[in-house]
Amino acid sequence: MRLFIIFFLTTIILGCANSSALVTGNLRPAIEDFNKVRLLHEMPKDAEKIAIIKASSGLGFTQQRNLDYAVEELKKQAAKIGATAVVITERGAIPTNRIQIEIVQGIAVYTD
Repeated sequence: MRLFIIFFLTTIILGCANSSALVTGNLRPAIEDFNKVRLLHEMPKDAEKIAIIKASSGLGFTQQRNLDYAVEELKKQAAKIGATAVVITERGAIPTNRIQIEIVQGIAVYTD
């Protein structure tokens, strides 16, 4: 039981969300505060595409919390590559035995 608790807490601390990026444009200097990255539903006319990014989470204990964690991770990934916004292109879920993993994908872009 003790080993299970240690594993469970480690998983929560280290693995709340996962993300990946496929760079398709020029990287820009990282943005320190990921909360400044905006979420968009349409591509702005002046946007410079930087990467396709994807994030997922299944450790939020509720579907909404999993989505929140995934979106937060998406914004963090975008900030690391210098994107000022993410145009959301897909959202989905993978049901498992006990949880539902939320997945969000988008295009990281730079706009002035």
